[in-house]
Amino acid sequence: MSDQQLGFGEPGNIPPAVRLSAACWVGSAVVAGMMPVILEVAEIDFGQSIPGWAVPYLVAFAVPLTALQVLAARHLLHGARWARILLTVAAALTALGAPVDLTALILAGLVLTLAGATFMWLPPSNRFFLLRRAAPAFPVPAASGVDAALRKTAP
Repeated sequence: MSDQQLGFGEPGNIPPAVRLSAACWVGSAVVAGMMPVILEVAEIDFGQSIPGWAVPYLVAFAVPLTALQVLAARHLLHGARWARILLTVAAALTALGAPVDLTALILAGLVLTLAGATFMWLPPSNRFFLLRRAAPAFPVPAASGVDAALRKTAP
């Protein structure tokens, strides 16, 4: 099913800033969300090691949060204000919780996160979200002739 059939509007109407923001968020989910988990489970040293007892907790929290981030990035493309707010909070928490000694992997994830947050608040993105807010939630079918209910009452 295409986006049009689901009532999300035309994909060509999404500004490049919003598309780039969503791409940064998905990239951040992979780089900062899944790669550390994969490396920890495989016991590959990437500069940020956690104790062995914490690895199951890392997996239990990282996988659902990463999935939520990707889901929010997808809804960002459709103008969902909740997704923009959720991702903004995620960016703030990521920036505040970044370790002091950054590895290349963590730095790349942080840069992608902050870029995604910046792109989704640029003026073209703001216009897109304002237009989506004013649009009806469901597509209104085009009128084609007289409605059956009106025909019964017409003389």
